[in-house]
Amino acid sequence: MTRFMKLFLSQAAVSCHCGLAQELQVSYTTELQSDFKQGSNWVNLLRLDFTHSLGKHTTLQAATISTARTRTESLADDFQTFSNIEEENHPLALATLGIQQQFGHSSFFFGIRNLNEDYFTSPATSLFTNSSCGIFPTLSADYQIANYPVASVGLHYELQFTRWSLQASVYNGKGYYRFAGKENVFRFCPQQDGILSITSLNYQQHGSKYHVGFALHSGMYMDYEEGTPEKTEKERRKIIWGYAEQRLAPGLHALLQGSFQSGASRGCKSYAGAGLTWQCGKTEGGLFTDYARFPPSYEWASEFTWKIPCLGNGFIQPTLHFIQQAGARYLIGLLRFSYVLPTT
Repeated sequence: MTRFMKLFLSQAAVSCHCGLAQELQVSYTTELQSDFKQGSNWVNLLRLDFTHSLGKHTTLQAATISTARTRTESLADDFQTFSNIEEENHPLALATLGIQQQFGHSSFFFGIRNLNEDYFTSPATSLFTNSSCGIFPTLSADYQIANYPVASVGLHYELQFTRWSLQASVYNGKGYYRFAGKENVFRFCPQQDGILSITSLNYQQHGSKYHVGFALHSGMYMDYEEGTPEKTEKERRKIIWGYAEQRLAPGLHALLQGSFQSGASRGCKSYAGAGLTWQCGKTEGGLFTDYARFPPSYEWASEFTWKIPCLGNGFIQPTLHFIQQAGARYLIGLLRFSYVLPTT
């Protein structure tokens, strides 16, 4: 890791003297939440993205995320997290920091990264605000992997063709956000944290997209919500998933998702979801419902959302969530505003 940082700093210093292309982008998302009773919450996400050319086919990439909320506890005690931006207060956590090399149809990245940068980011899934429309809970619930807002040391490879693409990554088995101590984001310790490997094969044609993937985690198992590695043994878990965005008509797509985890699980054993997205002029709407099995319980989560562009590079998105568990029901409303300020 020390050698990597020295190489990273030296290349960055050389590129500054060469005057090569660079770009900075600032995006801010704020969200008001209500349970229509007495509860409310205000959630914020600030992201900074920086890219700098180090040569003809080499790029330095860096991104930070900062999260803040006014309420300590979530408005709903849900398993899947109805808001994909809500997190504890984390100032300037790294999302990416590393070097990407492009050669032909392939690209290779080494450095700090999280899974949300590359996987589960198709247009239809990105419309919805439920976290399970991003990374599936079969992958995120059992292990403290490099999932928003934490990241870890990793290698990421992509092979891109017109219709087909392949993604493959290897990460430290546990994600972090701190810059010092044993929980620093630069930590690479497979013996204690394990290793996460993930692969996805993707295909697109005539406006439809199809994704199939699997992941293998080798390391300490954790209880849902609270990890207890000192009381458990090393285990291996295989997670298989697939999802499709099928074009039904111009501006209308069907979304289907499914995922399964092998072996016993104290997190999410299986997951399935279905929905529709449509475009009306410049606005987008979506309706989605999913089922997640969390032994010995379950959760149904449904969402209706509408995305309205405003102010050129921004949008307003009112959303309604209905969540049902074995012994509880929740109705949550969101009003999200996001704006991107590109600068160079």
